[in-house]
Amino acid sequence: MIPQAVRVGVDVTPLLRSRTGIAVCTEMIVEGARAAGHEVVGLVSGWRTLRDSLPSEAPEVRANWVPRVLNPFFMDVLRWPSVESLLGPTDIFVATNYCMPPARRASSLALLHDVGRLSRPELYNKRQVMRARFMARRCARFADLLVVPTEAIAREVVDVGLASARRVRVVPWGVRRLPAPEPEDVGQMVGDDPLLLCVSTLERRKNVHLAVRAFQKASHSLPHHLVVAGGRGSASAEVFAAARENGAADRIHFVGHADEHQLSALYDRADVVICPSLYEGFGLTLLEAMASGCPVLASDIPAHREVGGGAVRFVPPDDEGAFIASLIDLVRDERARADMRTLGLERSRRFSWQETRQQFGALLSSRCVLS
Repeated sequence: MIPQAVRVGVDVTPLLRSRTGIAVCTEMIVEGARAAGHEVVGLVSGWRTLRDSLPSEAPEVRANWVPRVLNPFFMDVLRWPSVESLLGPTDIFVATNYCMPPARRASSLALLHDVGRLSRPELYNKRQVMRARFMARRCARFADLLVVPTEAIAREVVDVGLASARRVRVVPWGVRRLPAPEPEDVGQMVGDDPLLLCVSTLERRKNVHLAVRAFQKASHSLPHHLVVAGGRGSASAEVFAAARENGAADRIHFVGHADEHQLSALYDRADVVICPSLYEGFGLTLLEAMASGCPVLASDIPAHREVGGGAVRFVPPDDEGAFIASLIDLVRDERARADMRTLGLERSRRFSWQETRQQFGALLSSRCVLS
């Protein structure tokens, strides 16, 4: 009989960075595994230590001393160090970001948040694509199960040849609970003017330059300012240039990475949240906006459709004119925004962390045995 409580190893290296989607998911996995009664031990690649604390009492953390660039040689060719030599006796190891040590007896589970570097390589730089082709295929080869957040990504995993449908499980992520909004968290950044919000890193696939251009062309009809909250990325130069070249540059604010308190305040103040991505694995920003009672204007891509359903207004991700028209219409239509708030709050309740915890806990308790 398989024991209900198991010892779970989790790659917690993503928690060394800002709380992006991967870090939030890693944090939720640790929290959920422990809430289900499992013992959790974390693995950090390299010599770094955790910069931010976990949401509850931190798990024991061990260091993988092998430099990340050498992990494939040591782990695939030499088959060392193993999960057990790094973490001690372990029942299951969860690879959150491609680090997949060999296992002597532990089952292995790999999270694939998306496969865009394989299915949409034009949206990434060559180095990202080459690394993903190697690392994602490596995880797919060695993991007992691949866990993805949407049915859309499950189909892509099969379509790009990473794994058969039999080895893929869909576990939708829940929405994290943000703290109560504090008005001063926004006032210090952008003042008291009405806001439109785009929460995104400045990467090519995020399509932020479309939001900037659409805002510029709609700005003569709107009193709003546009706030872009997110770190720099591969499209930073393009986005900043688009902001400088339009006639509303003084009403576009790049506030960098926003912490949970700032995000909560921004969602509370924004009349509309814009999610213009060309590709997403899940759509965490879209879900957070809905859960915060904020209307969402989003690109019509499979993951957004799956998460947003009928609570979001969708436009083609490459149609600037449709974005402009929909943005003006939505800002002016107070009744439509009120309806979307109600629908969004109702829709977001389907993505509870309690349900995610139960599904993921079932995978851990089964030790990834294929049915």
